[in-house]
Amino acid sequence: MQIIHVNLASSLGGGEHQTLALMAGLRDQGIEQWLVHRKGTKVGVLAKDQQFDTLPAGQAFLSLHAEYWRKPVILHAHDGRAVHWARIVAGLHRLPYLVTRRTHTIPKDNRWTHSAYAGACFVACVSGFVEEGMHGFDATLNTCVVRSAVVGFSSDEERSNQLRQAHSSRMIIAQVGRLAVEKEVGVTLEVARRLSASNLPLQFWILGDGPMRTELQTEAADLDNVEFFGHRNDIGDFLAAADVLLHPARHEALGSVIAETMQHGVAVVASRVGGIPEVVTDKQTGLLVECGDVDGFCAAIETMYKEPELRKRLAEAGRERARLFSLEAMTKCYLEIYRKCYSPNLGS
Repeated sequence: MQIIHVNLASSLGGGEHQTLALMAGLRDQGIEQWLVHRKGTKVGVLAKDQQFDTLPAGQAFLSLHAEYWRKPVILHAHDGRAVHWARIVAGLHRLPYLVTRRTHTIPKDNRWTHSAYAGACFVACVSGFVEEGMHGFDATLNTCVVRSAVVGFSSDEERSNQLRQAHSSRMIIAQVGRLAVEKEVGVTLEVARRLSASNLPLQFWILGDGPMRTELQTEAADLDNVEFFGHRNDIGDFLAAADVLLHPARHEALGSVIAETMQHGVAVVASRVGGIPEVVTDKQTGLLVECGDVDGFCAAIETMYKEPELRKRLAEAGRERARLFSLEAMTKCYLEIYRKCYSPNLGS
């Protein structure tokens, strides 16, 4: 069996890291595979760096008799553009294909898009929330849930200790993500402002970059308990030094950054939206708050500060919960799906 992964995203995001992680997991299982990508994109460069076979989408499309079409072949589309590419190529070569859906948004409601998803042997959704949305899009789709894996954010103990010592007398609350409207960093800043007025010894770390960075930094200019660190390649060091992850996003397909953080033994306060409750069980592996409820987030952070034993218990339970999001578990699920997709009658 040979898998041709298709990821045509123009930028590098969580979906691209998940694609590469899955390829690494499958390589450990001895699976032959290729990555089809847009020419010049970062995901293609990283795949080559990791010694994977790669192909620009145009070259793969036009080379109808090349070695990578040796059967049995399964196409795996990892983003919205890839779904349409896979649909066309699968028709040309009479191949099965599957789709991974990682976003909470619903596909475009037109005949071509419906046909592209309906033609897939499976639509693998990263959460039950996403699966529900896809059923709303087309109730006839053959869906399943395959949750994203914890794939990165490794930490260096010495570096984490250094970061921790800079605020040894404070509880550190981190927010990680793109500085955009949907991540609700403004909520975090308002929480920091209100709790500063309460004289609680807290420090807020904002990790990430995005279109709202300048606006948010201006808003936080008078807050001495907030620091912006921009995009970091050492996020794991910061998370290992933090006490709490604050994730007030207004929507999430799953919230894989939460699982990434949990593996560092960090307690979580997050919005009760999208797929997040599938990662965080309220009062068991973290605290959930209604989206946009600043008072609720303030109360949750204050509880984390005043009840360190609760915080420790939630962090430990969260670390155990993060094991469900292992690369091994994700790889095993996809191997089972590939076997179900393949039939000797396809491509004969």
